[in-house]
Amino acid sequence: MTQTIAYDYIKMLLEQEFISIYLRFLNQGILHYELTNIIELCAPLLEGLDEDLRYEVLGTIAIYLKEE
Repeated sequence: MTQTIAYDYIKMLLEQEFISIYLRFLNQGILHYELTNIIELCAPLLEGLDEDLRYEVLGTIAIYLKEE
């Protein structure tokens, strides 16, 4: 998966599944920074992304957000 596709995919998941956090990051001007961090954590999962791995990516995002 290319970086652009990964960025758009993670952004979409964050916006759909974690809307309040997405909006907070957007309003604080840190959305790009946080998306970059999440993509780095999810990099191994994004290699062969399919529907089952979507839930693994969501779980990784949830763990990252709890550590904030």
